[in-house]
Amino acid sequence: MRSKYILLVAVFFAFNSGAQEMASTATINDEFSAQDTIIRAKTRKEKQADKVYIMNYKVDVPIVIVGGAATLYSFTIIYSKKNTPVATIQALNKNNIPVFDRWATQFHDPNMDKISYYPFYGVMPLPLILLLDKSMRKDAGRLGVLYLEAFALTGIVYAGAVYSVDRYRPDVYNTSLPMSYRTNGNYRNSFFAGHVAVMSTSTFFIAKVYDDYHPESNWKWVIYSGAAAATIGMGYMRLEAGKHFPSDILLGAIVGTASGLLTPTLHKNRSKPQKWSLSPGLLDNGSAGFSFTYKL
Repeated sequence: MRSKYILLVAVFFAFNSGAQEMASTATINDEFSAQDTIIRAKTRKEKQADKVYIMNYKVDVPIVIVGGAATLYSFTIIYSKKNTPVATIQALNKNNIPVFDRWATQFHDPNMDKISYYPFYGVMPLPLILLLDKSMRKDAGRLGVLYLEAFALTGIVYAGAVYSVDRYRPDVYNTSLPMSYRTNGNYRNSFFAGHVAVMSTSTFFIAKVYDDYHPESNWKWVIYSGAAAATIGMGYMRLEAGKHFPSDILLGAIVGTASGLLTPTLHKNRSKPQKWSLSPGLLDNGSAGFSFTYKL
């Protein structure tokens, strides 16, 4: 009987010791797991801090896909408008055009129209030159998504404007041109200048990305100047071709420049020191608004 008691006590202590050892091992494993999680989190933050742009692919990719699809679908509508009735064209009066746009009705150059398409298509893949820079080449994927997003935003605004507004191109008011030319339904797509918007989106995107990767470089001002010159040049060609009024060209430049600059700006890594910041909040008088801060 006594030997059975001793055996039970021994088994109890052995079991208790094993349980304690298992509990201790589990605690150690939990500690290692927690430390590993912390280390991984720090590593992610460190890697993120090194990035110029922070992406949220759950938002950015759908914008690219939906925006691109909507734009392409809209093109099938806005470029297949029915011809304008002859009576409507005959009733057009250039004196009803605002003074700042009226003078554009004197232009009509089919050759300039054709020439403008070369830089129009050529500028679309131009941001690929950014990949010549090693630091940018490492971020090729995210820069590609950013560029497509900028183009999607430009496309949505452009397609929406052309779909919603029928504005005759300047040369439609030229009574010396054949009526078959002037009644073409596609010549109600003057508002606004798509060629100019594409040019400014692409070139100012390049300038902004280069600026963000090389903020101390003086070359960025050369690139910004080149973007402005390319945009103005495209605007001049579309004006000479008789395809857009000055106000159409100006709006196209504004939309394209905004997309090209703001898309990278909104994705800028704010963990890095910034000279300026724009954020929503409450003003001193208690009303809602935005606060702008600039550090010298």
